Amino acid sequence: MKKFGIIRWGYVFFFSIFLLCGKQEIVHAAVSAPDFPTLAIDDSLITPVGQAGSPQGEPGVNYVQINDGATTNSSGGVWFNKPVSFTRSFRLEMAFCIDNTATDSDGLAFVMQSSGLNALAEQAGPTIGVWSNTGGTTPLSTGAIPQSFAIEFDTFYNNAGLTGDGMMDRDVPSGHHIAWNFPGSNDAYTTDGWLIIDKVLNHRDTVSVSDISDGVWHSFTVVFDQPTQTLRYTVPDFGVDVTVPVDDTFKSNLNLTNSAPVYFGFTGANGGYVQEKAVAFVDVEGLVELEMRTGVFEKDPVKLLLDTGTTLSQPATVDNSKTITYATYLSYKSTSDLADLESGILLSSLFPEGLSLVPEAVYFGKASEIMVNGMPEGGTALPFVIENGQLVATLPDMVKGNEYIVHFSVNYTEAPLNQNLDIAIPVQTVFNGNAFVSSMTSGDPEIHYYQMTGIFPPTLTTGSASLAESKADLQIVRQKRNSYIPITIDDQNSTQAKIYVTEFFTEDVTITETDFSEAALVERGTLSEPLTDTLVLDTEELEPGTTYYLASYVIDTEGNRSATRYYGIDFRGIVEFQRAPASITATVTLNELVRSIRDDGFAYIAIAFDQEALLSISNTSEGTWQLSGQIKDFMQEQQLLAEEIQLVLYDPVTNQLVASVTSEEQVIFQQEPTGATDLTLDLQEYDCYFRFVPKLDLILPGTYTGTVDWLLESTIINE
Repeated sequence: MKKFGIIRWGYVFFFSIFLLCGKQEIVHAAVSAPDFPTLAIDDSLITPVGQAGSPQGEPGVNYVQINDGATTNSSGGVWFNKPVSFTRSFRLEMAFCIDNTATDSDGLAFVMQSSGLNALAEQAGPTIGVWSNTGGTTPLSTGAIPQSFAIEFDTFYNNAGLTGDGMMDRDVPSGHHIAWNFPGSNDAYTTDGWLIIDKVLNHRDTVSVSDISDGVWHSFTVVFDQPTQTLRYTVPDFGVDVTVPVDDTFKSNLNLTNSAPVYFGFTGANGGYVQEKAVAFVDVEGLVELEMRTGVFEKDPVKLLLDTGTTLSQPATVDNSKTITYATYLSYKSTSDLADLESGILLSSLFPEGLSLVPEAVYFGKASEIMVNGMPEGGTALPFVIENGQLVATLPDMVKGNEYIVHFSVNYTEAPLNQNLDIAIPVQTVFNGNAFVSSMTSGDPEIHYYQMTGIFPPTLTTGSASLAESKADLQIVRQKRNSYIPITIDDQNSTQAKIYVTEFFTEDVTITETDFSEAALVERGTLSEPLTDTLVLDTEELEPGTTYYLASYVIDTEGNRSATRYYGIDFRGIVEFQRAPASITATVTLNELVRSIRDDGFAYIAIAFDQEALLSISNTSEGTWQLSGQIKDFMQEQQLLAEEIQLVLYDPVTNQLVASVTSEEQVIFQQEPTGATDLTLDLQEYDCYFRFVPKLDLILPGTYTGTVDWLLESTIINE
């Protein structure tokens, strides 16, 4: 507890000690940052004067130091840059802290004044940076801040004129006190003394308190009530609750009768002692009258989904294919005390995961300029960020008397895994405010939301959309071969799909739902993997030379069905070498050999077939064929029958040569363009011989075996 009631002669004694010692003891201490939230004050919002410094602390826990703990006979002040006009009710919540030092030093004052942002009393010390000079009488208010109203938090009892402390506190009890008056009014002062004339402050509604300078932050509130024309200030920690009439005297002293702008803030001073003093601005209400609401619209056609200013009986439902526009209406009323709000205020909108800006821009403009056919269009692009589920835009300057729109458009671009979309999109907008305007919220996520629904059907990307289109893109498939149908599925959110197909059908057949059956289940581990398959279909029952079709669709995990796609095949026949003797055996005796030699010098050894000896080719295709043959060496135990042997076929009736196979590959039979397509030749029905020039002295009797290489070729081209 400090000492306050020191008599005048005691001051003379200590003052003498000061002169003898030649120096003053200064106690250095520090004011701690508030432990409660404050307005986020920065240099753009306030103007410090004198010894006052810039805002300190972390954003949202800011304070301004008015006096330091080292400089004697100094003063400082801090003013809000935006004036008030007393045209509407307002509330100012603040806090102050005066360091707990061994010796107190004068105090702080809350001041409202219309003298400008550089206002500060001429003298320090007892004036607390706002009251008139301690001496002089012409006029009494000389040195004070003109056109002002002040509430002082006085920590030094000035009642000893001869010591230089002055007598500003002569008419109040010794000790700390809180009181008010009009510093720029001569009526606020009287005088005392005859050798030295000292100023005496006429304190109003004085409240004595035990210890203002306790190093603790104390809440301080000023409320102007426009209907009753009263200004009430409270300091709950000290039981202070005072109401000041805002009457003609009040208005005259602040020049309100001339509609002068009134600035508010604090002043403070150190005298012969030093003491840190700091103030914090907690909340400012009522200087700005602002209305806000957010509308959410569906575009094309325009449809209002919700309005945060009203409550719908049931939430609107919108398909995720639609573009949604958010439009926040800001009405800055002309009745506001502040003429304008500077740029930097943040406007936050709920922006749940899944929403995407289209385009990636947030726009701002006057409603009268950007509203077109009930929807906002264009405007000035605002800086913005999207983080933590919020879209946060930075607003530009705004002037009272205008209505503004902030708007942006979104699509919903995400899809739940293996589920259709059915999700509530909450809507809430927060105007984050600044030192002059309170934050406000429009919209309750529990009430204001719209239901976003959507399905994500699979898409078959192979095949054709119609039978006619598939006819122009036929796949050639040959007889006795499977048909391979590639299936590729696009699906945004499914990990599996079932494939349904019909049997092959011709163009004249009409298919129905009952013709489809499940053919395959396609699965994938992650959405990044493709959904693909190849259907392997049997063609055994199909007729060559016919165009067939196949219809298919897929159903994904959620039960969504794709459109039906069509696949066409040009089913064609083949040329098939069905049968031919691979090896031929001949038994040779010398007597038979001699008898078989004819006039042409060749020996003709008859071939007798012990089993079926068919040469058979079938052709169901659009092409023709030719058969070539080549006879290989006939040998018995590595002994050649002859160097050149021919297999010859003669017509048994006409004895005409039908075909011959030699050691050189050559065409034996071929399909004529207008002839039969198949060939079936029973070699036992012909006279078949081995023909060769014998060398009797070299031939050994016995069984000789040889082979015939057959080569079947066709004109088929698989396009």
